[in-house]
Amino acid sequence: MLTRFSQVNKEIELRQTKISTGREITEASEKPIEAVKLSALEQSLTQLKGFQRNTTTAQQRLSLGDTVLASVDGIMAQLRERAISANTDTVSASDLAAIRVDVAQSREALIDLANSRTSDDQALFGGYATDIQPFTPDTNGRIQYRGDGGQHTLAASETTRLPTSVNGAEVFMQVDTSDGVASIFDIVDSFEAALLTDGSYASTLSADAGDELSLSFNGDRVPRDVSFDLQGPSGSTSITATDVVGGSHDQLKSAINKKSDETGVIATVVGGHLVLSAATGTIALSALKIEGVELASREPRFTIMADGEPPQTMVPTAQTLDAQLEKLVQAGQDIAVSRTKIGARLKRAEDQEAALQSRALALETDVNELGSADLGKVVTELQALLVSRDAAMQAYSRIGQSSLFDFLK
Repeated sequence: MLTRFSQVNKEIELRQTKISTGREITEASEKPIEAVKLSALEQSLTQLKGFQRNTTTAQQRLSLGDTVLASVDGIMAQLRERAISANTDTVSASDLAAIRVDVAQSREALIDLANSRTSDDQALFGGYATDIQPFTPDTNGRIQYRGDGGQHTLAASETTRLPTSVNGAEVFMQVDTSDGVASIFDIVDSFEAALLTDGSYASTLSADAGDELSLSFNGDRVPRDVSFDLQGPSGSTSITATDVVGGSHDQLKSAINKKSDETGVIATVVGGHLVLSAATGTIALSALKIEGVELASREPRFTIMADGEPPQTMVPTAQTLDAQLEKLVQAGQDIAVSRTKIGARLKRAEDQEAALQSRALALETDVNELGSADLGKVVTELQALLVSRDAAMQAYSRIGQSSLFDFLK
């Protein structure tokens, strides 16, 4: 009887455990085959929930990236408006100074946005280098990218990895312009420099009819191609001189004289100066372009200076305000492309989340069917066991009170 009481109590405890946990299989020894199947299903469900967390994290990072780039897009739109205003004929020196202050503040805002961090303090646009500040100034004040080219991804299924952002170098440092690749920060710096130097330099140089034009090319010791438009009494043409270095005018003289028949302009070198002369008519230079000079600078290094009272200094077209708007427009278009890329990745993450939810629902259904206890049945069994135990205990109690003589009677 005592052994039977122990067995019944174990049966009762087992049903009570099933009722409290809601699980049909509380020990693998009860139903070994079903327990193995249930364990596999639960493991798959746990893994699936991990994928769902990763998908949620990817969506959060992508949403943050889209918000940041939306702010960048807004700043670039404001800068384009400032560039249009700066190129109007009615703009004053005080207006340009005010625009320059606004541009400087916009530049700082762009740097802050590029260095945005996630809720867990990771750099959003730093690639794999998430623990650093990816965009910082060098010794010359130019913004450099300190991150890497890595693409941060998270596992969203057994075979799928979702990108969680876009690479900062691609977004902010690789804007394709008509003059080459430049960073957004360099483009904004160029606009600010053009505002600073506007009015201090000339975009054309000219000499009156019968006068000579005495020029000096200022550059460095690196051979560069130099091109400009030259107009003379016979017409105008484009001049290109190769391998020009600062302080030497031989290449320029040779290039100009090769097209003397088209312009009517003769070039000579006198006392270290390039002298342009024509029998009649005016001489004019414009549209100066220097190889490697695609942006404006606060102190232009590559210029052509004309002697006179007062002397005039001609700067490359990249230094002028007119050249800034195109680059700002292209930078804005690149930001729009990056936002489109983030939007596509966010849509992919949302689709993956929906697929994971469907899989999780199917797995949870299988787990419930295999592992959930039929509470109504278990409660009935528990009640029957309790009644049976109580009846047995009462019988045992009465038998225990009897003596051998009671049985002999």
